[in-house]
Amino acid sequence: MRTVKIGPLQALHWPTTDLKAPQTLLAVHGIWVGAHVWNEFGAFLASQGYETYAVWLRHHQPESDPRQLEGLGLRDYAEDVATVVRELDGPVLVGQSMGGLLAQIAAASTDPSGLVLLSSAPPFGIPVIPRLSLLIPGIRGFFGRPFDSGPMYPFADDAFLERVTPEQRAELTARRIPEPRRLARQIAFWPPIVRASEIRCPVFVGAGDEDPVIVPWVTRRLAARYRVIPTFYHGRGHMLNLESGWQSVANDLIRWVERFVA
Repeated sequence: MRTVKIGPLQALHWPTTDLKAPQTLLAVHGIWVGAHVWNEFGAFLASQGYETYAVWLRHHQPESDPRQLEGLGLRDYAEDVATVVRELDGPVLVGQSMGGLLAQIAAASTDPSGLVLLSSAPPFGIPVIPRLSLLIPGIRGFFGRPFDSGPMYPFADDAFLERVTPEQRAELTARRIPEPRRLARQIAFWPPIVRASEIRCPVFVGAGDEDPVIVPWVTRRLAARYRVIPTFYHGRGHMLNLESGWQSVANDLIRWVERFVA
């Protein structure tokens, strides 16, 4: 693994020794985290012959100044991702959580080979309805005080990280990254429109059946939009790329690529 620059973003790169690698994969992380959440997942995909990259979204790389995030929105992040997609000549886009929404926005203006949505936040038209116990703190956390423009710091780790190991939780908590308040409000209340007709590649939709953040109803609606059948992982929560059993998710991704993309 090494760190590279692709277009405007830094990325982790797991090269493969397979000279006939069938596809390049580009992973996009979710809210409050960075490219490091793909460490094991990316290494595994590369070991299976897939050239794999995972970007840090704008100002998310280590030692970035969170004050630079102020005023950014989902389309700012998505435009950066779209530039990387073009630089890599149409990879399979893999997005988790907020990264799934960014991947959809980017895919609408580029030509990725495929689109993999894991525990993905939905675009406009599908409301984000978390588990009831998370709804009120979620509204408070995402909206904040009226006219508050400061960054949104992480909250509700008990929900987002409830099924990772204590060691993983400690590491992720120590490396949490704030997000722009404007972006947070967009995710919760007015995400961008992504029309199904704008997505011209195969789509895979997967989620944990016990995800408290993106509940199964939301995932089913998202899959229906793209006319695919969602894959649910029993006993899994929100962080499919980190939780115990992540290898089954990676293997499903590979089988899907081999069947529908390669």
